[in-house]
Amino acid sequence: MAASFCGLAGLACWLGMLAVSKRCRAAMRAAPIKHGVGLLLVALLSAPSLAFLYAIWRVDQQSARAAAARQMSLTQAARIGAIDMPAGTRLTLRRTGEPETFTLAEFPQAVAVGGVQATRVTRELTDEYDSKTYALAATYATSLAATAAGTQSVDGWRCDASRGVTFDTARDGALVRMAHCVLAPGNTVVTPARSADADINAAALALPMGSDLRASDGNRYVDGFTDADRWEVEPPEGTVLRIAGLALQDPLLRLDEKRRYFELPTGTLPCDLVLGEMHYTAGTRVRSAPRNWRNEHPDAWVFSPWNGQPAHRDGHADVSVTQSVVQAPDGKVLAVVDSASVGVFRYPELVVEDRPAKPKTGQCPAQGS
Repeated sequence: MAASFCGLAGLACWLGMLAVSKRCRAAMRAAPIKHGVGLLLVALLSAPSLAFLYAIWRVDQQSARAAAARQMSLTQAARIGAIDMPAGTRLTLRRTGEPETFTLAEFPQAVAVGGVQATRVTRELTDEYDSKTYALAATYATSLAATAAGTQSVDGWRCDASRGVTFDTARDGALVRMAHCVLAPGNTVVTPARSADADINAAALALPMGSDLRASDGNRYVDGFTDADRWEVEPPEGTVLRIAGLALQDPLLRLDEKRRYFELPTGTLPCDLVLGEMHYTAGTRVRSAPRNWRNEHPDAWVFSPWNGQPAHRDGHADVSVTQSVVQAPDGKVLAVVDSASVGVFRYPELVVEDRPAKPKTGQCPAQGS
């Protein structure tokens, strides 16, 4: 096939020269048999590549016709997929002639979708097949993303609707709950202060814009127990937030159904930290008390030395990178344990050359509230 494409390139050059050069045309007229035979041989060599290109063109044409057939516009208002759509709505369908299989809907004016004044929605569909005949039995949406202008309030959260708000859906297309959005400015959650559990010590934490908000069904354990977390917030990479008086970089927050702080499964110290008798280096991993410590010490922190840097403890041996320190907010060391016993695991990391540098944080904030 490579030789055929070379022949096609040669044929194109030859025909181009005949079209623009009088000298080439004169040579062709002077020896028509010799040049004609040569041209014929090059054309024969080019035939496979020409057939291949023609087949590709035919496939592209068929794909374009099929794509056009899956486009439709509503001539009158209709309720499709549990959404009231106005006339003029443009739909992209998975299967021609079946509006209920739409994957994209673009509205001529804003339409209320799950509290979002949406200008377009996209859907993820799944096909269900008969277990005996393998015939298509049903097609239904599993999620829907609504896109709108500006900031919109959904389930009490201020979301950047221009980046899409995703909902879980029922089989009939009805929205079940918001599953994900990118937060706009103006969202706050309740976090604990440095000590005590009284409401007076609770603090409001402003979540940075651009944070990913995801719905959760709660962390589930092998014994059937389910945690109370219902929301998960992941700030933009490089963000430093103060949680219960501790400055943490890239903290992952889990919240209960009332948007109160429930758990911090991971975070990193942006700078060196001295807490009580412990000395931690920047990069130390931090998490809140896991389930096996939560009842007795709900406000405890777990510090895990990372990147080959042990933690120093006054008057004791260093804490190695395979261990973690369970420590109260006032600095009291509760235990030094194996990291796996408090839910801290190390996994192999894939190092990619020339990857973008991690965003730098600002000047190290002072620890404490």
